[in-house]
Amino acid sequence: MGEITNRKEISNWAELFDMTFEYLTFLLYVEDIKPDLVIKTTTDILNNAGYYYTFDEVEEEYYNCL
Repeated sequence: MGEITNRKEISNWAELFDMTFEYLTFLLYVEDIKPDLVIKTTTDILNNAGYYYTFDEVEEEYYNCL
């Protein structure tokens, strides 16, 4: 797969992960949301919005926010 040159930048990863966590908690009615689910869902949201981040890139940003 080629390198994507027109990738959009995220300015506030922590807020994005908080929003994803709240979204998952609302949808799943579960209090114990695992990090992998937040990371995977965030990756899917970003890719659907045209941001094109890999799971590994989002995972790195997630753990940088802790």
